[in-house]
Formats: sequence, C-alpha cells, structure tokens
Amino acid sequence: MKKTVALIFAVSMLFLAGCCTTHQATKWEYKQQAGRLSDENLNKLADEGWIVVCYGDDNFGNFYILKRHKQ
Repeated sequence: MKKTVALIFAVSMLFLAGCCTTHQATKWEYKQQAGRLSDENLNKLADEGWIVVCYGDDNFGNFYILKRHKQ
C-alpha cells in the first residue's frame, strides 16, 4: 500500500512539473561597462533591471558585464 501511494505521488509530481514548465527560452540583453562603478551607479543600473554577471580587470582597467531580460 505504501509503495502504491509513493508511486502515485511520484507520478503526480512528474506530471505537474511537466505541465507547469514553459518551453520558451528567456531572452537576455547584455551590456559591457568599463571603469569603476560607484554604489550609486550600480544601484541605478539595478533599478533599470541590470544584473552584474561578471567583474574583472585587464590591462585597460576594470570592467563589468551586465545582463537583463530583453525589453
């Protein structure tokens, strides 16, 4: 009996997971920002929907790579 209930539960969860997913890929837009960003500038970019996905520095200085949902 316990195995039957567990099996029904597992099948139900798999069915619900399959019905509730979307098959549309999220579209992103990316932005490169050179130089050092202040907290104020980072907060302004965040208010515009940008997320920092990478930060680094190279021979030219600091850089940020940002992304947000394509608008």
